[in-house]
Amino acid sequence: MSASKTYTLGKPTSAWLAVELDGNHRPSRENKIVAAGQTLTDGMVVGYDENAHIVQISKSNASAIGIFIGDTVTTASNETGQGVIVARTAKVVGENLVFPDGLTADTQAQVFSALAQLDITLIRSA
Repeated sequence: MSASKTYTLGKPTSAWLAVELDGNHRPSRENKIVAAGQTLTDGMVVGYDENAHIVQISKSNASAIGIFIGDTVTTASNETGQGVIVARTAKVVGENLVFPDGLTADTQAQVFSALAQLDITLIRSA
């Protein structure tokens, strides 16, 4: 595996992404390994699993590390994949983010607080 980082552009526009850090190679974004058995879609809030692979945020894992951006990535139960997240310095439309069904308001508040620590802040849609 190469030691250099490459940044892949996700979809050029997303309903949830209002503004991100501008510059060479989209500095708000990072390439990440998608955990096995996942289906990640554009705008889905993600965290890490025990292997430091990205997974959809859940009631038991509200430690958000970013927001998945781009085309849907689905991994089989025995394979990992590649994905891109917005990991820092962005403004997002909170109501357009993707959360799992049944996530409580308190857990969502924890997620938004974790995102704020990454300088990913919420704005209202127009």
